[in-house]
Amino acid sequence: MNTWMRMTTTGLLAAGITVATSYAGVGTVSAAELLELKLKKGSTSATINGDKQTIIKPYEAGGTTMVQLGLFSRAFGAQVELHDDNVIQLTSGKHIISMTIGSKIATMNGKKVTLPAAPVMRLGTLMVPLRPLTEGIGGNMKVISGQIVVTLPASEAQSGSNDSAAQHAGKTRVGDSKYQWSINYPEDLTYLGGSNATIANFMNTEGTYLLQVAVEPDTVTGSVYTQADSDDLLDELVSYTRSLDETILDQQIVNGSNGTYARVISKTTDGYLSETRLYAGNGYLYFVMYADSQAYSYKDFNDNQALLNSFQLSFNSDDDKAEDIAEDSDAEETGETFSNEDYGISVNLPSGWSVSDDSDEATNKDESYAKFGVYSVPAGSTVQNWSQDIRNWFDQNFAADHYRYIGTTERQIDGHNAVINEMQYMYGNDEWYTEYEVLIQQGDYRYYFEYSGLTDSPQTDAEFEQMVRSMKVDFETLQSNFGHLPLDYYSEDRTKTVIRTSTTYGYSLQVPRYWSDAGNDYNATGVSYYYTGGSFYVSIKNSSSLEQAVQDWKSSLTSGGTGTTGSSSTATVSEGQPTTFAGVPAYTFTATFSSDDAPYTGTYTIFTKGKRTFILSSEVNNANNTATHQAEVANVLSSFQWTAK
Repeated sequence: MNTWMRMTTTGLLAAGITVATSYAGVGTVSAAELLELKLKKGSTSATINGDKQTIIKPYEAGGTTMVQLGLFSRAFGAQVELHDDNVIQLTSGKHIISMTIGSKIATMNGKKVTLPAAPVMRLGTLMVPLRPLTEGIGGNMKVISGQIVVTLPASEAQSGSNDSAAQHAGKTRVGDSKYQWSINYPEDLTYLGGSNATIANFMNTEGTYLLQVAVEPDTVTGSVYTQADSDDLLDELVSYTRSLDETILDQQIVNGSNGTYARVISKTTDGYLSETRLYAGNGYLYFVMYADSQAYSYKDFNDNQALLNSFQLSFNSDDDKAEDIAEDSDAEETGETFSNEDYGISVNLPSGWSVSDDSDEATNKDESYAKFGVYSVPAGSTVQNWSQDIRNWFDQNFAADHYRYIGTTERQIDGHNAVINEMQYMYGNDEWYTEYEVLIQQGDYRYYFEYSGLTDSPQTDAEFEQMVRSMKVDFETLQSNFGHLPLDYYSEDRTKTVIRTSTTYGYSLQVPRYWSDAGNDYNATGVSYYYTGGSFYVSIKNSSSLEQAVQDWKSSLTSGGTGTTGSSSTATVSEGQPTTFAGVPAYTFTATFSSDDAPYTGTYTIFTKGKRTFILSSEVNNANNTATHQAEVANVLSSFQWTAK
């Protein structure tokens, strides 16, 4: 039997371990007041509601700030309980957050979410992600000049609105339509979520009892079509209970009105009692555990059987009084949070995505990616101008048969007006990609979010929607932390050029300033520039003659050597022709590379001066071999000049 994350009664109920107690008075302050916490990463000093206090140093994990859990009680009067050293419940006013140590999966106010980092024990202190918990209890977090400021309206911290009846008003049963079980849903019962989709945890509002339902594949009755053997069920349940070092007080097989089940009442080494029932059906085993802090004898369980006896191996989806928690377990699976707290932006990534701690780009194994950026606004430009600039850029940088403009839409994202461009492009092999650009502009700043995935993938649109629905942007944080920022890539003035000179080899070039040179040494034998889908390279070699230099370079291309793009594809080389370049004899030719991923074309100009051979190479993907790039390369070639040493 797999471990099914059973919560034992030790420390689970009202007698459980209280990590932090709520502060009296928080629930009575004026609704107009703000509770405030100020702290810095790496500092043991904090200001809590105006008072300087010492705390455990906050630190950063996965792009999010981790703080000691007790701060939520000290600053906001939240009640925090740790159940069985595993499950944490944070209660603040009407808000309930349930987390599991070591797991990113949590339940916030009845909804399943994925945290950016899992709660962890660190040097004996429970550390939790600050921002999601702050937002989960109705608070707000900003980063201002390196200082983190967390505020919570006192009205959010007030108790009195956290009754279970309000949470599931009108619902009399609760269960899971996927795993086909249901049970009565008393008004005093609160759903805490679970560590995964097969486990559901409930607790009454007084904290006197816990109910847990855990589902596993049926490994006992041998076949999903075979009638459950009640003796086998009891053997399984007794064996598992003993493995927990619990003392069995009562064990039996019961033929109940809702089916036959095995029943065990046991006591932990700390003296707490629980009843566990094991059912088989629908191809699953169902463990139903009820732990009661007010039970002192196994006979005490006889007085409170109504709830357990209501358990059924079915779920009626047509019953409008039945709450289906499968909506949580079947919700979009999410992975880690993609965020930058200084920028004030975050996105929940789908399951399977990853992002390095020092990167502003997240990737998935199917070649899809997402990235974000923050920029200043060019003078007088609107978000609509920005959208058009991007469309113009695609027109200039992708050949007509490799690019499609799908459309531009407007929508609300985190309370802000956003413009979204949808494009499709292809590099080679008839494999199209869909790219979405999310553009949000306010005041002097812009947020940019880009997602790209395979057009034919059924996940592409769904993943983008999942990300954009979770997107959070905070212009106040951005404005507090930054002054003038660079312009975005699409808004750069691409007519600007710069002259680069090599004093060692006596030449100069005038290149577009937006071309990337990756830190060239202009007195070296090779310098390189990169632009969208292409490269420009200057290589200097020793050769006995121009004819020999041309032959050697052609041979390196046709023999499968790497071109300036680094590709190892074998080239088909044209004959070429002699010419004059920069006042000296030269030879120019082209080569085509039939790479499946991205076929490309190279143009090479070779000439000699003295004992040196100069090779000017331009290689560009066929998808990006536009008139714009051709004109830029032609201008660079024509700018080549000899200089005095």
